[in-house]
This record gives sequence, C-alpha cells and structure tokens, in this order.
Amino acid sequence: MTGLEPKGSSRNSAGPPPISAAALKTDHETAAALDRKLAGIDINLLVSLEALLICRNVTHAARRIGQTQPAMSRALGRLRDLLGDDILVRSSTGLRLTARGEHLAQIVPPTMSNLRDLLSSRQSEPSIRLSINAHLMPALLPHFLRSSDHGNEVLRVSTHKSCEEGLNQLRTRTVQYMLGAAENTGEDIDKEIVFREDFVTLVAFERHSLGGARPTPEAFLDLTHVSLVEDGAPVFPQLAEAMTRSGIRSAQLFEVPDVTSAALMVSESKLALTVPRSIAGWLTRTLPLSALLPPIDIPSQEVCMCWLAQDQDDQDVRRVVDCIGSSAREACALDQAQVRTVRSLSGRE
Repeated sequence: MTGLEPKGSSRNSAGPPPISAAALKTDHETAAALDRKLAGIDINLLVSLEALLICRNVTHAARRIGQTQPAMSRALGRLRDLLGDDILVRSSTGLRLTARGEHLAQIVPPTMSNLRDLLSSRQSEPSIRLSINAHLMPALLPHFLRSSDHGNEVLRVSTHKSCEEGLNQLRTRTVQYMLGAAENTGEDIDKEIVFREDFVTLVAFERHSLGGARPTPEAFLDLTHVSLVEDGAPVFPQLAEAMTRSGIRSAQLFEVPDVTSAALMVSESKLALTVPRSIAGWLTRTLPLSALLPPIDIPSQEVCMCWLAQDQDDQDVRRVVDCIGSSAREACALDQAQVRTVRSLSGRE
C-alpha cells in the first residue's frame, strides 16, 4: 500500500506560492522610493499637468489656471523630465497627446477632482457637480454664478470637450451631471433634452458681399468653411453631414480644433464658421463678426442633461435637472437674441 500525503499538501496544489522575505523587502523599498519621489513633487505641477491634458495647448492651459505662457512651458518641461515622456508633441493639426499622455488624460482629472474634495474646507456642504461642454461654458457660467436658484448647495463646475469625455466623467463619478450634446449614451446613462437650437454662419464684418442675412445656396457653397474637429472627429456631426450632403468638398473645409481660434481666424479672413446660435452669440459680442442664415438644411443641435442611471434618487434628479435646465435655457436665450439683433452685411434684411 502506497503512502498517502496529507490532504491539501499535493504537489499539484493550485494554491499561490509563499511570498519570500526578499520579495516583501523589494516591494517595501519600491513603495518607499515612490513616497520620496512624491514628497518632492510641487503640487502646482499636477495642476499644470491637468490643464495641459484638458486643453492640449500650452497657451490655453496657461490661461485656464492664470499662468503666463512661458511659465506653463517651463512646467511642461519639468513634467517631461519627471514622467520621462513628452506628453504633448507637434502634429500637422497642432499639438497632440502622446500615448502616455492619452492614458494620463483618463486618470489625472478624476484624481485631481478627488484631491480637491479632500482639501476643500466646504466638503461637508451639499454640492452639485456639473460638467458643461466647453463651447457652452462662456454663455452659461456667468449666468450660473449670478443665479441663486441652487439654495444652499454649492455648484461645482468643470468642462468637457467631447461627449465621450463628459460621459467618462459621469462613469468615473467625477461629476454627477453633464450638460451638452449627448449621442449614443448607452443604457447606463439617463438623459433629458434641455433645449434645441439652430445653426448660423459667421463671417467677418465687411469682408463679404453675400446679399444680406441669407446668402444664396451657390454663394454659401463657394465659401471656404471652417470645420471644428476634436481628436479627428467633427464637433458637430450633423453639420458635417449636411455640408457633405449639400456638395461642399473636403478641399473647402479648413479644420480647426478650437472654436475661439476658429472665430479669430474668420474675423480676419474670408473664411466662414457655422455654429449653434448660442455659441455665435457670445462670439459676436467680442469679435467683428456677422451672422448669416445658412441656406442648407442642418438638423438642430440638442443640448441635454445626462446623469448616471444607477444610485440616483429620482426626486433629487428631477429637482436638479429642472433647476440647471431652466438656467441654461435662460442664459442661451440671451446669446441667441444677440445674434438676432446683428445687422446683415448689406444693411437690410
């Protein structure tokens, strides 16, 4: 009779091998080294890193956090040395994130949001965390700051450039609500349309002779149009599809990633920029631009409030959606009215 090994002592046992003292020592030394490295990091560098990852532009990142452009350039250099990666590199369409930068763009903003909550002296106060599409922010934020409809709740506002970025903020619980365009949200996201608006075309004041506020289709199609593109995708897909359907060739499209930069270019050239009416409103307040009614059929832009379907109180959601939605409609109506009062190029309707 062969000898039997005690139960559980089989040589083929699938249990994990014991961790050696040497391995534990190595892990401890690695953690200690990382702690020493973290202790030597200026927290302002993390703020600069977040701004660079969001804006993907040194000048815009500096403006976002109130720094000068040279200071932000120096911060980028220090971050490159610290992380061993370029983070931002030049491409044919401007600066783009490296692969490491794209990874950091997914994890740094939520981490910084948690850090701000940790350091906030008002952490115990109830708050509404809202992400607003960057193109709507200039119209909405001043109105939200003046509004007292939120009662004792603190409104914490962040931004997103694309629908995907905003939805990622919801799914990582960086924010509770998202305000902006929302396509293909998925079953885990609930949404409600806040308002719809049409598109208008902006051109430089006195640089075009298009025969009034509504040009002919032929004159409109002959213009060189700016196409707003973010990460290779059109910012307003329905606009891109309408232009293609109307016969506007790709050679007539000038791709620009930022709406403010695009508007500045249009104000000093014969380019044309087509955007939703509220965006046109705040652009015409500061730049010498005139608004035209595009003579092609463009589906309206839907602005939605979105939130994570699970773990939400229906009554609380209803209250917040109604409150934010009402403020957003009121703010955008002011900018839309600004466009309606802009005189036509020919001085007559």
